[in-house]
Amino acid sequence: MNKDEVKYIQEDEIDLRDLWKTIVKRKNFIILFTLLVTLISVVYVFIKNPIPIYSGNVMVEIGEGRSNDTNQIYFDHNSNIKSILEKRFEVEVSLPKGTNNILIITSKNKDKNIIKKDLNNTVSAIITRHKEKTKFFDDYIMTKQIGEVKINNNAINKPKKKLIVIVSFVTAFILSIFIVFFLEFISKMKEDDKNTQG
Repeated sequence: MNKDEVKYIQEDEIDLRDLWKTIVKRKNFIILFTLLVTLISVVYVFIKNPIPIYSGNVMVEIGEGRSNDTNQIYFDHNSNIKSILEKRFEVEVSLPKGTNNILIITSKNKDKNIIKKDLNNTVSAIITRHKEKTKFFDDYIMTKQIGEVKINNNAINKPKKKLIVIVSFVTAFILSIFIVFFLEFISKMKEDDKNTQG
C-alpha cells in the first residue's frame, strides 16, 4: 500500500473525536430542540383527552336440535350467525378456537348503558331466532347466554401518556443530532467552496 492510498483511507475514515466535538459545539441546540419537542408532546397528551370508549362482551352458546331420523344439528352455523348479527346490530362477533357453538359478542360505546342494552338486544334476537327453529325438532337444547354481560371499567382508547412523552423525547434527541451533523456538513461544504475559490 503506497502513501497516497494510506492518506486516502485516513481521510475517508469517520473520526469519532470530530463527531463528538460537533455534538459538544452544538449542545445548546440539541438540548433546546429536544426540550421543545418534549414540551410540545407533554402539552399534547394533557390537552388531548379523548372521549372514553368502553367495551363489553357476553358469551352465547348456540343450541342444537334433533329429530328422530337426524343427528344433532346446531340452530345456526356460527359463521352464518356472525355475519347476520354484525349487519343487524353494532357488535363484533368472535368465534373461540376449538368451539363450534360458542359466540363472544362485543360492543363498544362511550356509554356503558348503551353497551349493555346492545348486548342484551343481540342475545334476545338470537334466542328469539332460535325459538322459531325449535318447532322443527323433536328434541333440542335451547340457545342460552353464558354468564353475565361484562363491561370493562377502563376505557379502551386511553392514551399511553408516558410512552408518548418518552418516544417524543428519544425521537427529538436523535433528530436534533442528525440536524446538527447536517448543519455541520453544510458549513464544511461552504468552507470548501470558499477555499477552492480563494
